[in-house]
Amino acid sequence: MKNMKLTAAVLAVAAALQCFTGCGKKDQIKVEETTAPSVGGSELSGENFDQEAYFNKVMEKIQNAEVATEAPKLGTLGDKVTPAEDSEEANLGPYYVSSNGVKMYFNDEDFSSNLMLTLEQYFLSFPSADYTKYTSCVFPSYIDEMGAFLQKDYNYDLKTSFAKQCSSLAKLMNGDYKITRIRVEKPEQYTEGVDNLDNYFKSLDDVFGKAYYDQVKSESDGIVDACFYVMGQDSTGKETMIVSGYEIVFAQKDGRYYTFG
Repeated sequence: MKNMKLTAAVLAVAAALQCFTGCGKKDQIKVEETTAPSVGGSELSGENFDQEAYFNKVMEKIQNAEVATEAPKLGTLGDKVTPAEDSEEANLGPYYVSSNGVKMYFNDEDFSSNLMLTLEQYFLSFPSADYTKYTSCVFPSYIDEMGAFLQKDYNYDLKTSFAKQCSSLAKLMNGDYKITRIRVEKPEQYTEGVDNLDNYFKSLDDVFGKAYYDQVKSESDGIVDACFYVMGQDSTGKETMIVSGYEIVFAQKDGRYYTFG
């Protein structure tokens, strides 16, 4: 992924707020996930966080997990919420609240609700260390190609790579956390004269030693480029930025969206 420029609105709000509160319309839909998933527990959160021990807990949890064979179970989105002009959230703009309680910021003329809900499931897989959910959101040939590359060059598998991602994100949050907000925007061109998708897939072409971009195009009905931000709440209730201004690519196939990474 490429780190893209953080928007002024996100920067301002992230710097000013320690913890957000709801805007009163969340009860329009059923909220299923109200507490942070427990992977490390209190013994590995806050001041007790130990990344190696957390990684080992994730590996233990996913030891027998299988690659997904079905689509992710997508949630739903409530009506659009516009924060009051004098609220702490006003600078972030309108949002939708998912049935998992995540605030989703996007322009529905640029991105579909199913794309957003797939991205939500992708990010929910990390704090819950749900390898099957993770693989349900990832393009099938990427799973195969990256798994083979990791085994060949690093002598470990995609499951281990997933556990490393889980523990790295947990390190940013000092242990267990939950996803609270996801923003997706259309990206700017980050290399003059070079198409974003050509640039994005060049690294994968090099890593896999093949024309992987051509393969993805032949296996997809369409490809979507985007820039995203993710916020989360740690075990103390503090909300903070987890990922800011990174590029993400989706492949669309038979009505489903998949990502890479």
